[in-house]
Amino acid sequence: MSFWKGKKTLVTGSEGLIGTPLCNALVQLGADVVHFDRALSINPLSGHLHDVLDRSSLQWVSQQARDHWGSEIEFVFHLAANSGVEESRDAGYDAFMLNIVGTLNVLEAYRDTNVKAVVIASSNHVYGNQRDAEDARTLESSSLNQLDAYSAGKICADYLARAYAHNYDVPTVILRNTNCYGPDDPHFDHIIPGTVRAILDGETPVIKSTGLRKKSYLYVDDVVRGYLSAAEWTATTGNKGEVFNLADAEPISALDLVRKIMTIMGSEEDYVILNGLTDQSDEWLCSDKARVLLGWSPLLTLDEGLQRTIGSMREEVRV
Repeated sequence: MSFWKGKKTLVTGSEGLIGTPLCNALVQLGADVVHFDRALSINPLSGHLHDVLDRSSLQWVSQQARDHWGSEIEFVFHLAANSGVEESRDAGYDAFMLNIVGTLNVLEAYRDTNVKAVVIASSNHVYGNQRDAEDARTLESSSLNQLDAYSAGKICADYLARAYAHNYDVPTVILRNTNCYGPDDPHFDHIIPGTVRAILDGETPVIKSTGLRKKSYLYVDDVVRGYLSAAEWTATTGNKGEVFNLADAEPISALDLVRKIMTIMGSEEDYVILNGLTDQSDEWLCSDKARVLLGWSPLLTLDEGLQRTIGSMREEVRV
C-alpha cells in the first residue's frame, strides 16, 4: 500500500509549475489533497480567498478539512511564492511579503497541530557564488549569501522554517532544488521555456547574460519525487528542520543549453547574446545527502526532460 494512501495533504501554490504535478502525483498515490492557490476563485459561501497572506484563509481551510474528513491536515507542501528573480525585484515589497510573511503564516498555522511534515520550498538561488574550485559542489551547510530580492526572501523563509523546527518542534523540511523546468512553466523569462517558445514562434532565442554561467536543471517530475520523499522521510524519522539539495548531474552553460534545445527542435535559427549583467553565479549543488538519506536520484536526463517539455509545448501550440 502506498505511504500516501488516505493522507490529508495541503498544497499551497497548487497551480504552479511544481504544485500542479505534485497534486497530481499525490492523488495518484491515494492522498486526499486540498488545493490552495491565489489562482483559485474565492469560495462563494465563506468569501475566503486562498491566499497565504490571509491567516484566516489558512484557518478556514484547516477547519474545512476537519469538518470534511474528521481529521486534521497531516502534510503541508508550501510552494506559494513569487518565484521569478526579475519579477520579485520589480514587485519589491509585495514579493517580500508573499515569500516571507506567507511562509510565516503557514508555519504558524501548523505550529500547534499534529502535522507530520511541513515541506518548505527554498531555492538553489539562496547560495550565491560558492565556486572556489572548478569541481567544488555546494553543500547544504554552505553560506546563504545571495542578495537579489527573490533570493533574500527565500533565505528568510528558509531560516524561518528551521527556526520553527528548533523553537516549536514543527516538523519542517527544506528543499533547495536546482533550476526546475517542465511543460507548464509560466515564466517565459526562464531560459528553457523562453527559448522553446521563441523557436516555436519563429523568433530568435535570446540569452540575456554572457551565456557562460553554468547551472544544472532538473525536470519537474524529479523535483516532485524529491518533495514526496522528503515529506515521507520527515514523518517516518521524526527529524525536524533538515535541508536537502536536489540537483542533476554536472551543470551546463546557458549557451550550451540553448544550443542543445535548438538541436533537439531542429532549429537553424541563430541566437542573440545580450551580455547583460546578472546576479546569478555558476552553480553546482551537491545532492549526496538526498541520495543517501532519501534514496532519491533523478530519473530523467537533461535531454529526456527537454524532449518531454518541448513535445508538450508543441502540442499546446497545435491546440
